[in-house]
Amino acid sequence: MIAASDAGRTFKAFWRLLTDPEQSMDLEDALERLLSREFMQGLDRRERRFLSAMTKLLLERGGDVHDTLQYFARSLKQFVQSREYLEQRRLNQLLKEAQRLALEIKDRVKPTDQIGQTLYLTSSKLGSLSQFRLHDPSRDRLEAGIPLAETAEISLEAVGELVAHSEIDFRSLKECIRAVLTSRDQVSIEEILDEHPAEQGLGSVVGYLALGSRHGVKTQHKETVHWQGLDGVDRCARIPRVYFLKGCFDES
Repeated sequence: MIAASDAGRTFKAFWRLLTDPEQSMDLEDALERLLSREFMQGLDRRERRFLSAMTKLLLERGGDVHDTLQYFARSLKQFVQSREYLEQRRLNQLLKEAQRLALEIKDRVKPTDQIGQTLYLTSSKLGSLSQFRLHDPSRDRLEAGIPLAETAEISLEAVGELVAHSEIDFRSLKECIRAVLTSRDQVSIEEILDEHPAEQGLGSVVGYLALGSRHGVKTQHKETVHWQGLDGVDRCARIPRVYFLKGCFDES
C-alpha cells in the first residue's frame, strides 16, 4: 500500500533512476554534457563540485529515504503483530461516538450550561531560576579539625549481644589460641592479636571475648587491643583482660 501510493510510486521511479544500470548511465551522460557547457565557467568551485557530485548526493539522500521506508514498514508490521491496532481502533470508535453524541446535543446544551461534572486540567508550577540560591560548601566547613574519638569500652554484656547477631569464625580463633599456647602457659587477647591479626576486624575481637567468657579466666583489669577494619583504618578498644590457659579447650 505504501509503494502503491503517489509518494511511493514517485520515490520508486526516482530510486530506479539512480540504481538501474541503464537509467543511471543516462543520468551520468546528462551530467557530463551539462558540465561541458559554457556557463560552467561562470560558476565558482563550490557550485561545480556540487554538480559533479550530484549523483553521489542523490544516492545518499535516496538511501536515507529508503531506510526510513523500511523502518516504517517494520514498525507497522510490529504494530499489527502486537495487536495494538485493535486498541487504536477501539479508541477511534470511542472518539467518533463521543463526537456524534456531541453533535446531537449541541443545539440543546450550551457551552455555558452546568453539566454536573468538574474537569481538572493539568498544570505546572512555573518559577524563575533567580529564586534558587547556589549551595556554598564553605558554610559547612569546620573551623577546627576533627578530634580523635576516645577509645571505646566493650563490656562482656555487649559482647554477648554482638555474638548473637554475627557470624564469627570461632574455629579459626580457637586454632590461633592453641597455636600461641604451644609456647606459653597463658595468653591474653592482646597477645594473641599481636601474633595473629584480627582477620574479621571487630568480629575477631568479639569472638575472642565470647570464647574468654566461656573458657578463659576473667580479671578486673583492662587492656587495649588493636585491629584493622575492612576499610583499612586502624582501630582500637579497651576490653576486659581475659587469659586463656593451656588446655582450656580440652573439655569442650
